[in-house]
Amino acid sequence: MASARATPLSVVCFGEILWDVLPRGTFLGGAPLNVAAHLTRLGLNAGLVSRVGPDERGLAAMALVRKLGVDSSLQQDYALPTGEARAVLAADGSASYEFETPASWDAIEFDDEVRNAAQAADALVFGSLAQRDARSREALRQCLALADYRVFDVNLRQPHHDARVVLESLREADFVKLNEEECIIVGAWLGTSGDPDALRIAIERLRAGHRTHPLQLCITRGGDGALLWADGRWHSQPAVPVKVVDTVGAGDSFLAMLLAQRLRGVAPALALQRAAALGSFVASRAGAVPDYDPRQLVPDFA
Repeated sequence: MASARATPLSVVCFGEILWDVLPRGTFLGGAPLNVAAHLTRLGLNAGLVSRVGPDERGLAAMALVRKLGVDSSLQQDYALPTGEARAVLAADGSASYEFETPASWDAIEFDDEVRNAAQAADALVFGSLAQRDARSREALRQCLALADYRVFDVNLRQPHHDARVVLESLREADFVKLNEEECIIVGAWLGTSGDPDALRIAIERLRAGHRTHPLQLCITRGGDGALLWADGRWHSQPAVPVKVVDTVGAGDSFLAMLLAQRLRGVAPALALQRAAALGSFVASRAGAVPDYDPRQLVPDFA
C-alpha cells in the first residue's frame, strides 16, 4: 500500500450525502462526504459518488461540496428529494439518526463518470447505509469490480442494515473499520463472538479466494481507544482525552487520517496515533468538518 509519488493519492467515497438536522442547526453531512472532505484536508484527491434531488437542498449541497474542495460526481435526481437525517444527541455527545426514506442517494447510478472515477482511484470507500436500496447497491457492486483497494466502513444504522449485505461487503473489502458494538453484531452474523481475534479470523475466512490484499481491520473502542490489525499483528492506541462537544464526523475524520497515512506507507502504530489525534479534535468541535490544519494537530505530519 505504500505510495511514494509526485501526484496526490486519489480516493473515491461512495454513498449517502444528506443534511443532518441537529438541535443546533442543519449541516451537510453523510459519512462518505465527511470522509472525502477530511481526505481533501489531508492533501489527497478525494471524490464523492452520490446523488441529490432537484430541490433547494440539492443545489445547496452541490455548492458546499465544491467549497469543501471535494471532486464531486454528484448526480441529480428529478424524482427523489435530497436526503435528510434527524440527529438526536445524547448527554455524552453521541448521535443517533432517523433517515428520510426514500432519498436521492438511494438511486445512485453507475455512469461513465462514476466508472472512470472508480477505475482511477487508489482506494474506494463505502459503507452499509447506501446499500439499503437495490439501485445504489448495484451501482456500488459495479464500482467494486473496478476498484483495486476497497475500504468498508461498516457504520450500521438501524433499521437500514442487512446481514447479507454486510457479509458480502466484508468479503469484498481489504480494509474494514467498525466499532465495538458493531463487532458484537457482525460477529454473531459470522457465527463467532465480538472478540477482535475471533472476528478477524472469521473475516479472513470469508475473504479467502476473493481478495489478495492483506486484511487491515480497525476497531474503535470509544474511551478505550482503538485497535488496528495490520502487518500481521494488532496495534493499540489509547483514547486522546478531550471535552466532547459532539461526535458527529469524529469517526469519519479518524478513518480519513488512518487511511491516508496507511496509503502513504506510514507505519500502523503511528498512523493509528495520528488518526486518534484528529478524531479527538473533531469531537471537541461543533460540526463534522471543522477548520483545522493537520500540520498543527499532528507533529511531523506527512
